[in-house]
Amino acid sequence: MSKQMAVLTDSGEVLNIIVCKDDEPETPNLITYTDANPAYIGGTFDTGYFYPPQPYPSWSKDGEGNWTAPVSMPDDGGRYQWDETNQEWVELID
Repeated sequence: MSKQMAVLTDSGEVLNIIVCKDDEPETPNLITYTDANPAYIGGTFDTGYFYPPQPYPSWSKDGEGNWTAPVSMPDDGGRYQWDETNQEWVELID
C-alpha cells in the first residue's frame, strides 16, 4: 500500500505532493494528507490542517482548513463573487 504525503518548507508551505510507502514516517517537513484534509501545492499546513493558497488578502484561516471572508456570503440561493476592493459579495446576474 501507499500513502500521500506533502513536502513542506520550514514555514509550512506545501512544496510538493508525493506518494510514499505506508511505513514512511512523518517528519516536520513530510506530512500525510487525506481526501478529507487535502494538501495543495502553494498552500500551507497550519495547526493540523492543510489550507489551499489564500484566495484574497482579507480572508483568514478558520482553524479547520478553510479560508473565510470578513463578511459572510448571503445565503439566499444566489450566485456571488467576492469584491476585494469593496470588501463585499457581489451578486452575479445571468
